Amino acid sequence: MKRVFLLIVILIASMIMPLTSAQLGTVSVTGSITVVRGDYSEGSLVLTNNAGVVYSVVSYQTFWVEDSNGNRVGGFNFTMFPKVFPNWGRGQSKTIQYNMTVSKDVLPGNYTLYLRFIATYSGDIYILKAKVPVEVLASPLAFTGASFYVPGRGDVPNVFLGENVVVYSHVINVGHFNVTVRVFSALRTGNRNYSIVFRNVTVSPGDTLIKLSLPVGWNYPEGNYSLIYRVSYGSQKYVYTKRLTVSLGVRLVSVSVEKGSVLLNDTLRAYATVISERNVNATVFCVAVLNDTKVFLTRTKEVALSPGTSIIQIPLPTSKPGNISAIVGLSVHGRPGGNETVHYTVYKPPSIELISPKLLNSTLRVDVLLLNPTPETISGILEYQVFANGTTLNSDVIDVTLPPGKKKLSFTFNVPKGTNVTYSFKLRALGRVSIKEGNLWIPAPKSRTSSTQTPTVMPTTTSSSTTSTTSQAGGDFPRWPVMGLVLLILVAVALYYRNRSKKRSRKGPKRRSPLGRFKRPKPPKFRERDSLPKRK
Repeated sequence: MKRVFLLIVILIASMIMPLTSAQLGTVSVTGSITVVRGDYSEGSLVLTNNAGVVYSVVSYQTFWVEDSNGNRVGGFNFTMFPKVFPNWGRGQSKTIQYNMTVSKDVLPGNYTLYLRFIATYSGDIYILKAKVPVEVLASPLAFTGASFYVPGRGDVPNVFLGENVVVYSHVINVGHFNVTVRVFSALRTGNRNYSIVFRNVTVSPGDTLIKLSLPVGWNYPEGNYSLIYRVSYGSQKYVYTKRLTVSLGVRLVSVSVEKGSVLLNDTLRAYATVISERNVNATVFCVAVLNDTKVFLTRTKEVALSPGTSIIQIPLPTSKPGNISAIVGLSVHGRPGGNETVHYTVYKPPSIELISPKLLNSTLRVDVLLLNPTPETISGILEYQVFANGTTLNSDVIDVTLPPGKKKLSFTFNVPKGTNVTYSFKLRALGRVSIKEGNLWIPAPKSRTSSTQTPTVMPTTTSSSTTSTTSQAGGDFPRWPVMGLVLLILVAVALYYRNRSKKRSRKGPKRRSPLGRFKRPKPPKFRERDSLPKRK
């Protein structure tokens, strides 16, 4: 009852007593007020009695606001609770709850809120004053610093084609109403923007996370880019930029080939060295050009690359002879990662190019033309067989040396008359086999002939581009004396028959038939009638 009475006395005294008769004091304040114009702010402040006395009763009376120049300004409304503090001891703190409203006409800036209290102590009246810092904001938003990252790799400065760049920031709304901000982001190189994103984002009171994802397309040019991120609200704006490097992340370093020349249809490989900075599927391709004029084969191979160096094997085509240029390259989603050209030569294997049989009297001559398309001299084995009526007349295996180009060998065989002779030649060289076969009819003799002799390989002299080779299948018996003897016998027989025909000049009598003279009968004659005979 006593406190209520004192409060009534203070209120009456504040109305009837001039303020100049009261003593002045101060109250310190812990805390400050931040408010957006056109909005309100709620919170708490701590008031502390700095005087060395214990006030019986302290009562809140009024407030006013001054700008930084000390001029009073309007547009503020302030309320607090509680307003009365009985028995406020020295150094004691009191917590109050406040509400401040600011009109839209108030300019943003720093202000000072003054609170006036009336207090009593030992029958004396004190006027207490408290100062509270006030900040009036033009916008309720506060922008924090933005950051970026590449999913799975963090905030790396190099970005690969096909990846995404995520940029984000926090926006704090200190007001009490939702606001809408405009967000823009892009990747810029030169004067052109890529992956442009425009978005309106509603920011509610408190902390709001804004996040944008910018895809880096496979068709983007490689090089240096600037990541641009901008958040704006009215005249308030926040801009963030970051320099990035965009690349494919895969590079073909070199291509090598196993050897410079191979035989037709042999296996040949190229080895491509690839450096990758990422996990990605790539395509390795090979384009083969024959004699620098015609593309005759295109081949692709899918490979999975991981960070590091990879060696990739590529089979090269050897199905056509000639000088081949193979373009080996790498691509990822259609983007080239480099290419190189390797050169090699495909040779036909050594072979029997032609067999020419020819019958000379009782002797069969076979000319064999061997071909070595390679640029080096090679060794081989030539095997041949001659058959007549299922019987082997001759067979042999000989070693041959084949220089680059052509080489001609000739073989002669004595063969029986009136039979079909079959021959087969087989060349083995460089792991390849070439076979040529044929047959020839040997006509029967018109007169008695000598028996079959052992076949003999006759020496043959070729042109400058062909190597001469001599080989024998029989003994070393000389043939010229025998041929001379046979020639003399034939001349003697011819002279003998000639002389005999000259001695017989009288013609012998004609031979008569034992049946006498024979006359061939005449053929029968048939008469044709115009009509059938008449009936009698």
